[in-house]
Amino acid sequence: MKIGILGLPQAGKTTIFQAAAGQFASREERAGLVRRAVVKVPDQRLDVLQEFFGSPKKTPAQVEYLDLAFDLREREGRGQELERLLNELKPTAALILVVRNFELAGLPPEPQRELDILHEEMILSDLAIVERRLERLEKEVKKGKVPKEGELELLYRARELLEQGQSLRVDRKLRESPLMRGYTFLSIKPLLVVINCGEETGPPELELPPQTEVMALKGRLEADLTELSPEEAAIFREEYGLSEPALPRLIKKSFEILDLICFFTGGDKETRAWPVRRGTTAQKAAGVVHSDMERGFIRAEVISFEELVSFGSYTKAQQAGRVRLEGKDYLVQDGDVIFFRFKV
Repeated sequence: MKIGILGLPQAGKTTIFQAAAGQFASREERAGLVRRAVVKVPDQRLDVLQEFFGSPKKTPAQVEYLDLAFDLREREGRGQELERLLNELKPTAALILVVRNFELAGLPPEPQRELDILHEEMILSDLAIVERRLERLEKEVKKGKVPKEGELELLYRARELLEQGQSLRVDRKLRESPLMRGYTFLSIKPLLVVINCGEETGPPELELPPQTEVMALKGRLEADLTELSPEEAAIFREEYGLSEPALPRLIKKSFEILDLICFFTGGDKETRAWPVRRGTTAQKAAGVVHSDMERGFIRAEVISFEELVSFGSYTKAQQAGRVRLEGKDYLVQDGDVIFFRFKV
């Protein structure tokens, strides 16, 4: 799962990136305009399950954050850089927009203005893509070529929304259409606005675009705390009234906007967390583990994490008849521990 981080210059998006990655980054690299970090999702349930199964290895879910060093407003003369940026954003599942809410060199914060600018630039970027594609398709139609069924209708609808200043994510048909997935539309992606506050600054009320989540972080403070030991960081967090580090909070919000949950598998070799969208069936979840499991799916043996813990071991839960047999259409729940039975 990839999430792109965007913001105006000096909004502190790189600081938010550092606070998010910090000590949890399993890999970090920088190439040109993009800095990326693969972050292990902290989940205490995974630690408990590793002990239950006696696995020598545990594999948490992962999130890849991309810090994109590009100002969307500076398009003129930077066509190649903009194209590279859009190509980086294409596979991202969601976007984070960072707005400044701290004083900078005597300049007061204007988080609402920054959010409005970023929203407008995303709309303009999408509109340019739609208009270019429509122009090409309309020329092909005049030559007798037949476009993909429904593509023109969807693009006309997209143009209508964008010309009204609305994000594409407000239209469910556009969000869910496979035809739209090949485009680099920014306003169609789930969106989280991060208000980057100073140490003594509280979050303001913002007028948000539709279907947008918001959270506040003290970015500079959180980034500094990642340099301390866990014990020292906990003391400072208590002083500032911070209940937990930035990363778990950011990941929790990221999961919310993507409507993601985690199920677990375990055994004598590995215990692992698997993120899937809410509403995923058991058979589709099996395919996340391995395509052979989905193709040869027979059944799923399921027990919730909480119930498993209450029994003290998987064997005791089985003996008590609490491990359920579920078919391919069972909807996986957050915290399910699953053994997939399959044959190919």
